[in-house]
Amino acid sequence: MSRSIALRFGLTMAACALALAIGGSVGAKEYVIGPDDVLDVRFWQKPQFNATVRVDADGKIALDILGQTVAGGKTIEELQNDIVRLISRFDKDISQVVVRVVAYNYNYVYVSGQAVNPGKKTFEEIPDLWTIISEAGGINDLGDLSRVTIIRGGADAGKIEYANVSEALATGQLDKLPKIRREDTIEIPKSPASIPQASLAQSAAEKNFVYVIGAVNRPGPIEFQENSDILDVLALAGGPAANADLKKSKLITRDGYYAQTLHVNLEEYSKNGRPARYIVRKEDTFVIPAKGGGLFGGSLGTIATFAGTATTIILLIDRLSSNNNRVR
Repeated sequence: MSRSIALRFGLTMAACALALAIGGSVGAKEYVIGPDDVLDVRFWQKPQFNATVRVDADGKIALDILGQTVAGGKTIEELQNDIVRLISRFDKDISQVVVRVVAYNYNYVYVSGQAVNPGKKTFEEIPDLWTIISEAGGINDLGDLSRVTIIRGGADAGKIEYANVSEALATGQLDKLPKIRREDTIEIPKSPASIPQASLAQSAAEKNFVYVIGAVNRPGPIEFQENSDILDVLALAGGPAANADLKKSKLITRDGYYAQTLHVNLEEYSKNGRPARYIVRKEDTFVIPAKGGGLFGGSLGTIATFAGTATTIILLIDRLSSNNNRVR
């Protein structure tokens, strides 16, 4: 290869590399400095001027050699260029300044309620709702991810939105959750009746379950199977106990935030096939009361152990449902 061809080849490769570098940076979002950010400013030629400074409420920083300088609203590169331009008036030997953000405090949100580590959370770029909850240590035993409240800050201060984070996790649709913005507050409420929720992993797994509690031989969650009806589920629960009151059975079914309670006479259903066959859905809960033993025929603690999150649904319905649909 001749020298001219080699030179031309080298220039071409350099041009390609430059194009790739420029192309890779297109669309990259540069961080904009804001109040409360902490900056590390380094003067390579004059390290005695190095300083770590905090951006004040007016967006300014104080440097010994320059005094107050506006930093808020600028990118890192813009601030570096401004400092070099301003400092050249005092010391022409300084031609390069490096600014680094050591604490991103401008982009913040608040996490309150039933989080393990509630409080102010700061980020270089505000992430999705689930990541923020994770940064707060997740939820405690009383937290309810199905009713997370987002109180907007900034221009939309006071606006309220709700998010079912449990459902988003179970369906893999975290991107469908509301976008979180600077100054928002994320409130994680207590579960209904303050009953401890199942762990997150367990809750996600139980999305594929139905529940049978009360006077049955094997109460608890049962793996959901397509095209199963009430009697199929009852059989999988070991059948009714000797003291079961099949005439007063209940079915609790829910869709999102709403639920309804259906009264089912399982004795008539098993004998005559009436009413029409009911095909169970995921997360349906069947309550088989005991004769003369109250609705559940057992202590609340026992039911909570067997049913987990299903118990929460039942207590919520008992409190909030005023009109029950009756199946005859």
